[in-house]
Amino acid sequence: MDDLRARIYRAFDPRPLGSEDMDLYVALDDVRGNTGVVRRLAERIYLATGRTCQLLAGHRGGGKSTELRRLQRELAEGEPRFFVVFCQSDDDIDRNDVDFPEVLIAVVRQMAAQLKDREGISLKPGYFKDRLKRLKSILGSEVSFDSVELDVGLVRLSGGIKGSPETRARVREMLEPDTSNLLFAANDLISKAKLELQKKGYRDLVILVDDLDKMVVRPHPTAGCSTAAHLFINREAQLAGFECHTVYTIPLALAYSAQEQTIANLYGGHVPVIPMIKVRHPPPTSKPYGAGVRKLREIIAKRLTKARAKDTDLFRSDQVRDKLIKLSGGQPREIMIMVREAIISGELPITDRAIERAVRESRRAYARQLRAEHWPIIEQVKKSGTITRTEDNDELIRDLLDSRAVLQYMNDREWYDVNPVVADLKPPTS
Repeated sequence: MDDLRARIYRAFDPRPLGSEDMDLYVALDDVRGNTGVVRRLAERIYLATGRTCQLLAGHRGGGKSTELRRLQRELAEGEPRFFVVFCQSDDDIDRNDVDFPEVLIAVVRQMAAQLKDREGISLKPGYFKDRLKRLKSILGSEVSFDSVELDVGLVRLSGGIKGSPETRARVREMLEPDTSNLLFAANDLISKAKLELQKKGYRDLVILVDDLDKMVVRPHPTAGCSTAAHLFINREAQLAGFECHTVYTIPLALAYSAQEQTIANLYGGHVPVIPMIKVRHPPPTSKPYGAGVRKLREIIAKRLTKARAKDTDLFRSDQVRDKLIKLSGGQPREIMIMVREAIISGELPITDRAIERAVRESRRAYARQLRAEHWPIIEQVKKSGTITRTEDNDELIRDLLDSRAVLQYMNDREWYDVNPVVADLKPPTS
């Protein structure tokens, strides 16, 4: 039994599917509203005569990273072929404090590492050697780029930036006046990489930058806007300045803010969104939506197959399984988390009581973070499935979307629903 519990627990890993996990992938476009986001992103790259810079939004845990992996595979295996760098910015960047210089360093480091690992292309430091000489004193060590590969030389730099706010501030202070030259140096490397890639039959280079949607959004200390707006609006020319195709994930709250039209104008169109899986109809009916429920059953079944287990090994009944699906609100990652929590808190097969225990702490967390002024918006969503955005409530709506207290869907029309974990909570009494 313990071995079974361990196998199931490991199979329900909530991390995004990697390229080696695509046997677990379930196509979800039909129950997300036929958005076809991956196809649209790919077509813009295929059809472009020059470089493109695109954005992608969605709730955390809604499947953005998995869809980006699909895009990577489609571009890498299609005709013409592209070399696709999947840059996991969390590896190099502190999501609590993000700006362009460290994004650039993360992109260059991971591009250099993946070119070497996958195609044997070693990039020499070039201009970076000169641009980064001044940083040696900050890093507390004589890091020389003369005798090491570029990706190795940048490991210490990126580690220092991520791990130390003081180092990060000093690096920014030194790099900020030189950002244009640093981008020029990066593009010199990209040009050399593209020449080598073309010899190996690739049409071009694509860089997918994941995890920036997870950045903590707060007022910027000097820019007079949020940190996300500063990065994606004020820094747009630099984000779009790499001499190759780029795709960045962006916080959903920014994509649906009052600056939505500004972002659309800067990036050549409205930001595509990975919406939630529809598991029930919009309010006020809120009846179960069979097609969406069946897709999530399929996701669960694939995980159980990987664990060499059956539905009856995990769930006391079909009703227990479907209750878990309902409570997820159509968030695949939440299903994984709730299954793991239920396994930890009880024996297999899991019961209604185990599921309730698994979501209890989430309810408590929402109860602590929701403020009185959030509740009129929540009540409107419960009744109508819509949000009325005003200048006064724009920040409150961003809070609710960012925390996933309110979930966004895109089936026939854009609509919203209250997270089922939140739905039973009551507003505070005055």
